[in-house]
Amino acid sequence: MNVEQDNDRLVDAYLKDLAKAAEQLPASRRTELIDDMKAHIAEERAAGATSESEIRQILERLGDPKEIVAAATEGLVLVEVPPKLRPLDMAALAVVFFGPFLPGIVLPAVAYMIGIGMLWMSNRWNVAWKLVGTLNWPLSYAVLLGLEVTVQPQMRVSLTVDILITVALLVAMVVVAKAPASERRSTQTS
Repeated sequence: MNVEQDNDRLVDAYLKDLAKAAEQLPASRRTELIDDMKAHIAEERAAGATSESEIRQILERLGDPKEIVAAATEGLVLVEVPPKLRPLDMAALAVVFFGPFLPGIVLPAVAYMIGIGMLWMSNRWNVAWKLVGTLNWPLSYAVLLGLEVTVQPQMRVSLTVDILITVALLVAMVVVAKAPASERRSTQTS
């Protein structure tokens, strides 16, 4: 492994840490800050800093990425923007909630399992809401069975009730996913 590649890795790791620390900044300010740091590092390297120790010194002089971001946020009002549902999150909800309505015997089960996997890989919901999504069909059928027992025996509960329960749970999960991160964190800790 040559020295230039090692130096590039050091710089890339530093810039990656800076980008992660700067996630809270508005996109334009974050890009400006990272571009400024890249330009400064490039100037120093062009001036003759080639060894690993020289690159490390440059990065140490620049400072800790968290401190750089803290200095860059002075005077800024940071507003928390609710997360957007990504297409994969929407697909997970669609497959989990509507997959069991697919025709056939095997296809609904396979669709449901794929949807559950996608749901649990997503970072939009806390564990409680992931359990609600996972248990959607068992809970819906339990409610239907309970209604059939308590309602007059000759009166059958239709598929409409099952769909309404599914839609209600789906709407609840979308609302939770669109809630600001601070609200989602408070529900995760409690």
